[in-house]
Amino acid sequence: MKELFNSIADFQMECPKISKDASNPFFKGSKYATLPHILGIITPILKKHGLLILQPVMNNCVVTKLIHIETGQTIESVYDIICKDATNPQQLGSGVTYARRYSISSILNLNIDDDDDGNSANGNTMNISKGEPKKDELTPKHPNWAKAKDHLQTGGLLDDIERKYTISAENKKLLIAMK
Repeated sequence: MKELFNSIADFQMECPKISKDASNPFFKGSKYATLPHILGIITPILKKHGLLILQPVMNNCVVTKLIHIETGQTIESVYDIICKDATNPQQLGSGVTYARRYSISSILNLNIDDDDDGNSANGNTMNISKGEPKKDELTPKHPNWAKAKDHLQTGGLLDDIERKYTISAENKKLLIAMK
């Protein structure tokens, strides 16, 4: 595995921060890095360092395999595809793309997202470093609850909603169940 890990380390030293190249129309100011944009940046660097990424879909999961071409050494990551209706090609495609984007970012430790020092994951709603105001709590009684639900049902991402609102774990489950 030494060869694989050395190649990954070399890749990470060379890979630049990846800019967010698309905006989500559902949320003002919400941006993300698209899969083609990410692949366009990382593919030549991966090849230069003898690495290959494959992402087959198996058992409703995206399996991301990072392979050292010369030795065949491999590490992999599995990411569940989340969509309301797996028989709907648009929803399934959106879920696959989302899973591919985030699993590539994770397995390669790409620098894409703004770092909030774990505040979002811990439910903190104030961005202390920027002094931004507290986000609204999204609940079933919130006037934009139906909009958020529609966004998810049409293939939108929960991350998009979380950028604008604070959502409790219970309400996240409700939203996801409605997908």
